[in-house]
Amino acid sequence: MDDGKRLAYFVAIKEGASYLGGLLITNSIGIPLDFRYTEPITPTKLQSLLYGRALEPHIKGEVIQKALMKEVKSPPDLMFVQASDLADDFAGAQYPILSIQRTQDPPLDSHGTFLRHSPRELSVQIGESGHPLRVLFPQGVEEGVQESVIKTIAEAGYQIDLAEPMERVLGALHALMQQ
Repeated sequence: MDDGKRLAYFVAIKEGASYLGGLLITNSIGIPLDFRYTEPITPTKLQSLLYGRALEPHIKGEVIQKALMKEVKSPPDLMFVQASDLADDFAGAQYPILSIQRTQDPPLDSHGTFLRHSPRELSVQIGESGHPLRVLFPQGVEEGVQESVIKTIAEAGYQIDLAEPMERVLGALHALMQQ
């Protein structure tokens, strides 16, 4: 049953010299509520020179992610991003932003149990058996906030494979790039 939670999945990819981003918002059982994407963005030679290594994080975060979130009518309860896009400046967002990944780690004790690996990284058991998920938060997210998010993830994990919608967004972006 849908509990009214809105889960957002943001992906930005680089294909050749262009960047493309997508944002899928689902309910807590994985049904799409909204999907937004950008047209390919190709930085100029001058932008590449001036921004240097900061170009990719700038395009993915400041240009693509912020543009897509402006189009969303109501904010999500959680936003999942790829680990490589988990910028430290997400810590002040209106909603928790985190990265999750499937693991091959042995199961933890029971559903909702978590194991802290570092101040930003935890493993959480979703379901009564199976491998835990790896959860990574931006720098500066307090432990109490992290634990609250872990509870939300554990509840949602009963109804949805939390990592699977990210694969849908990646598939959609690759399909768009081939058009």
